[in-house]
Amino acid sequence: MEELLLKILISLALGALIGIERERRMKESFAGFRTFMLVCLFGLISSYLSSILLNSLLILSFLFVGILAALNFYRKVIYKRGRGITTEIAFFLTFLIGVILYYESYPYIISLALAFLLALILVLKESLHEFAHKVTTKEIEDFIIFGLVAFVIYPILPDYPIDPFGILKLKFIWKAIVAIFGLSFFVYSIFRVLKTKGVLWGSVLGGLINSIYMSNFFSSNLKKFIAYPFLASVSSMLLRAYLLSSIINPSLIIPNIFLLLTAVSGFLISYFLSRKNKATKINIQLTSPISFKFVAFYIPLFSALFLFANIISKCFGIFASQILAAIVGLIDVSSLTAIFSTFDIEDARVLLLILTSSNIIGNSLVIFKNNRKIFFVAFKYLFLLILFNVFFFLLF
Repeated sequence: MEELLLKILISLALGALIGIERERRMKESFAGFRTFMLVCLFGLISSYLSSILLNSLLILSFLFVGILAALNFYRKVIYKRGRGITTEIAFFLTFLIGVILYYESYPYIISLALAFLLALILVLKESLHEFAHKVTTKEIEDFIIFGLVAFVIYPILPDYPIDPFGILKLKFIWKAIVAIFGLSFFVYSIFRVLKTKGVLWGSVLGGLINSIYMSNFFSSNLKKFIAYPFLASVSSMLLRAYLLSSIINPSLIIPNIFLLLTAVSGFLISYFLSRKNKATKINIQLTSPISFKFVAFYIPLFSALFLFANIISKCFGIFASQILAAIVGLIDVSSLTAIFSTFDIEDARVLLLILTSSNIIGNSLVIFKNNRKIFFVAFKYLFLLILFNVFFFLLF
């Protein structure tokens, strides 16, 4: 009974979250703040009564909510010459959230995630519409390419080695590529929707895609001698390495926590440094991280690197892998992060420490090459980030 009462309160809160947005935006709507609260609660109660009384009650409730939404849509389109079906769909989805909440167990991840995602989509209405009108044909093509790689090719690949060394598993290679491309494309989409020109947010999002590119961009275009854009983008690189390693090998979520803590430390320092400077805006230029040519080039390259990294690890030991991490880390993190995440946990931790620290040095070299004055301002903070990385590694 206590759990049911808790779910009732949560359903009211989730309905209120969605209803507030609809009430604020819609001057004349058949469903506002209170109605969305009630419809989410209705979904929960219908599920409860269906489980103890009659199974068909839930089906009848579905039909009732669907008819209400359909009648309002008919009234809006026919009599008021309106358009759009957003409120009606949100109304029905809110009912479904209440239903899912009843059948879920604590911590109610699916229903909470759906509610917050629905609210976010509704809030970002203007930004999403503008994004849809400004999206290019190439970006649509890139999204289709990602869909083919992730949802068409990946499921049908074999999960056994195809090489004489017993190393290359196409299923894993594709999983790693999907994780790398998926994270980059997701962040790029957020960047395009938000249209951010703020240096801090631009560096955070850009660093999640490619920190080396961001260091090159800022050191070539910034007129102020400021450090926080470089610190923020490199911190995002650390966060990217943590996310990728956790996706590839969930058992690394805790052992690699040092990367997350270093990233958070860098973000906090970047924020406080940005507060000391006047607001700076810049037209940050990011291109889609996926294209047919790049995918066609990257897949064999990643496969060769995966094979090479495993061979030198087996033949020459962890020291040879550390050298590889130090060299490749100067220009790239994502590929070796995915590869090293398949190693033993302790080896993976050491290799990711070297890999990310090397990439911080790589970012520093790019800044030094483009603008030495900015380098002398930024390097002390980037070096501090290396020290944080080592400190948290030893601490955990």
